[in-house]
Amino acid sequence: MKARSWLSATVVAALLAPGAASAQGIEGRFSIAFQAGTLSEISGDLMKSTQGTLVGKPVTIDSKRYRDVYAPDVRWQGQLAYGVSEKVEIVARGTYYKAEGTAVEAGTFDGGQLAVYFDPYGAYEEAGLELGARYYIASTGKLKSYLGVVAGARFLSEVLITFSAAEAGTSIQNVPFSEEGTVAVFGLDLGFTFDLGGHFFVGLDSALRYQTAPTPFEPYLELRGFNHSEGRWSAPVVATLGVRF
Repeated sequence: MKARSWLSATVVAALLAPGAASAQGIEGRFSIAFQAGTLSEISGDLMKSTQGTLVGKPVTIDSKRYRDVYAPDVRWQGQLAYGVSEKVEIVARGTYYKAEGTAVEAGTFDGGQLAVYFDPYGAYEEAGLELGARYYIASTGKLKSYLGVVAGARFLSEVLITFSAAEAGTSIQNVPFSEEGTVAVFGLDLGFTFDLGGHFFVGLDSALRYQTAPTPFEPYLELRGFNHSEGRWSAPVVATLGVRF
């Protein structure tokens, strides 16, 4: 990702450059930061295996993971933080992420191959809000490293899919898959920042996130459960550019 590569290069350059001013701590100081990066899907089934019928024909659906359908894309974040003590900082973060879906071979329709398309209407899109606390292992030097815990919510868009059985000449478009709604998210952060002077800093933040499952639609009573997704584990990695005052 271009944004991630550029900001990561900035972090490396800052680490190699001599400091222009003495480092300061975090206690009693606010910070505002922009973050950009991506994430990796770790685990969680997006589609569940099931059997049933569709337009009167027998259907089997195989389970598919989130990472089978959604490739990593750019993740954007904005962050506000305040140092409540020498080593503890309270953090509020807004997030946005959108990943385009793809087609997957998902089972059979009347004995022939069945594909499920998550593109163009099956894109995964979320906006989120996280609140957390960071404990700084090192907080007074130019290089500040931390561990953090967060909790929050993500607001998900509706997802529609298309069933396609080319051998049978059958296609069903815009099938409701999961509802627009809100899910809970929990996780851990591990990262560092490097002061460029008295106010500006760059950094790198890696994380582990778990979010609860979206609410499924029930489009077909004769083919139930295929869209009963599991909770999702992911690992965001973002570069940081911020100001502390």
